[in-house]
Amino acid sequence: MFGGDEPLHGTDPTQGIELCSVVEMMYSLETMLKITTDIGFADHLEKLAFNALPTQAMDDYMMKQYFQSANQVEISRNPNNFYQDVEHDCTGSCFGTVSGYPCCLCNMHQGWPKFTQNLWYATADHGLAALVYSSSEVTAEVGNGVTIEFLEETNYPFNDTIHFTFSADQDISFPLHLRIPAWCEQAAVIINKHDFTEEHGNEIVILDRKWSDGDVVELVLPMKMKTNRWHDFSVAVERGPLVYSLKIEESWKFIKNNDKFKDYYEVYPASQWNYSLIEEDLKDLEKNYEFVSVNNNSGYPWNLKNTPVVIKARGAVTPGWRKGSGLPFSLPWSPKDLKKEDLRFHEIELIPYGCTTLRITEFPTINIVE
Repeated sequence: MFGGDEPLHGTDPTQGIELCSVVEMMYSLETMLKITTDIGFADHLEKLAFNALPTQAMDDYMMKQYFQSANQVEISRNPNNFYQDVEHDCTGSCFGTVSGYPCCLCNMHQGWPKFTQNLWYATADHGLAALVYSSSEVTAEVGNGVTIEFLEETNYPFNDTIHFTFSADQDISFPLHLRIPAWCEQAAVIINKHDFTEEHGNEIVILDRKWSDGDVVELVLPMKMKTNRWHDFSVAVERGPLVYSLKIEESWKFIKNNDKFKDYYEVYPASQWNYSLIEEDLKDLEKNYEFVSVNNNSGYPWNLKNTPVVIKARGAVTPGWRKGSGLPFSLPWSPKDLKKEDLRFHEIELIPYGCTTLRITEFPTINIVE
């Protein structure tokens, strides 16, 4: 997302972004995708839907956070260096109904329904396209007006496999379009467990064939860990469409409030947060970082308790990196040269950004020297 708490306000990961901006940018991407069929818009749409959107509303969708930040280690009614701190009386990051500003309350409930409306598309060749992925069912007309159904079953974006089961009263020929994301180097398409093809990323695969009731398409999108460099050369870890953040234990505090911002929640860290990643480890993520599928099927996945996947890594406590007024002080420039004997190492857990409330997403790094 843009780092904009009303205006564009720099690249520091403590700057905020409105929930309105997330939902409205998703809607723009959905509209541009169906007009242009540029699948880069679909990649970007999934990144917002599976990272930025779920973290900014409470699980029951009764309260929201006006501004979220990539590095967010405390949520409290303290100055956050947001452009609108004065107007919002420092409630911009608090979880409330009208904290910050009530516009985001109106947008909060539109993100997932509009996303669902854009999972499937009719195509000009009288077929059907699945360009954005999530568990769903669709009933559509293809060919010369024959009604068909697809059941899409998946744990994507936490898992790399998507199953499409076809249902119809008669055999029918039509094309099924499937998007292969740009982040996927080589996908596999398997039809009825034996027809197998390998497909490159950043393209739309068209399965133009005669379909029979009960046909199953299995789409496998292998995910690899990768890193990106951000503010002051900090590092963020990604895997498939998901961005990963430090898991920070949370202590929620309900604030009974009588001014115009009404009641709200503050959230405080209950575990250490000021970690750096090790430059040497970043050179081979598959060797040094461990991806673990928790297989948690207990329902709503977007919280600490139910996170379905974890990446285990080595972190080092960052000397001198503290917080003030609820914010982590400026990121140390990366990499920082330090001796091994001066560091305290811990195994840390990175979880999907959308599962966090408190988080470090852009990590400083340390270069271990003799």
